[in-house]
Amino acid sequence: MLLTIVIPNRNRNLDTVKRTLDSITIQLNNEMKVVVIDYGSESTYQKELQNIIQPLDGVTLVTCPTQGQLWQKTRAINIALKQCDTPYFMVADMDMLFHPDFVIKIQQYVRPDEVHYFKVGILTEEESKLEKPFEAYQVKFYTNEEATGMTLFPTEILKKVNGFDEFYHGWGSEDTDVHVRLRNQGIAVYFNEEETLLLHQWHPKFYRSKDSTAPYHHNLERINYEYISLSRKHKKVVANVGRAWGVFPDKDLYVALEKPETIINCNSTFDAITAFCFQLSEGVWKGVIQLIVQPHPDEKTLKTNVKKALKKRTPLFLSLEEANSKLLETIILNHRNVPYYYSFDRKKQRITCTINLSSVV
Repeated sequence: MLLTIVIPNRNRNLDTVKRTLDSITIQLNNEMKVVVIDYGSESTYQKELQNIIQPLDGVTLVTCPTQGQLWQKTRAINIALKQCDTPYFMVADMDMLFHPDFVIKIQQYVRPDEVHYFKVGILTEEESKLEKPFEAYQVKFYTNEEATGMTLFPTEILKKVNGFDEFYHGWGSEDTDVHVRLRNQGIAVYFNEEETLLLHQWHPKFYRSKDSTAPYHHNLERINYEYISLSRKHKKVVANVGRAWGVFPDKDLYVALEKPETIINCNSTFDAITAFCFQLSEGVWKGVIQLIVQPHPDEKTLKTNVKKALKKRTPLFLSLEEANSKLLETIILNHRNVPYYYSFDRKKQRITCTINLSSVV
């Protein structure tokens, strides 16, 4: 069979990680291996994860220094795909429990010209805390054919369509997108629901915390949905056209982010943010630059309110949320392979974006 299972990860609770890995590593043999791609967990967390994985036979940990970047599951998967030397490639999540006979049962779905994906049993928070035999867990509900994350691919078929589409950042649609494109190419994609091979452990969604300064775009899931709708409508097959994909981050270029060579202070107006985005995309700057965005000091003054009431000209103020959206969209569109560190402190009303343009990919 010769199968690589790739598991992307970022800051998943280490107890959950241990249970996921324990459920699969006990089954590994010479024909199956696991690659964990940690995409930007905190540095201390990555060291702890290394301590967990190092003793495990058949498991490789790849750590990416992408802290302070948008979650990009697609790039994490593609990094593993580019290096994959087995004929089959499976994507799983770092919250799964694998059936104790998973390795045996998965073999019936191995076909050189077919893609197979699997239903998942969803566990409650209380049930996830219990230690039970796999088949003794009480499942709250099962996923249907719309949940496409747990998929087994022939490796070459996936590589021929340039893997996962790295436009997708955040959460939503990236797994279904690759199914859509493979079907557009005429590849048979089957949903297997006859038996339960995977269980989902409950975990909190910390990434949505209001106190977090991590990059987050409120409408990204909606944009992802419309993007995949276009892929369906126009029969898209190949992703990442004209772009490097599966690019492994260069650690030295990320270290350089600690010493910006150019610092730009900017008030949050449409004119200023748009001009910055244009110049960023046109290659005006080189090296490491840092942008600091704060609200315009006149945005809420009495003078401004009077001007608005009199319909006189005022600056085109942007809220920091609007500026945040515009900046992140620029990064996704034109700079997603470039080292950057982004934070949005909503309490201090400050956006900081440091980006290394020394090596544009």
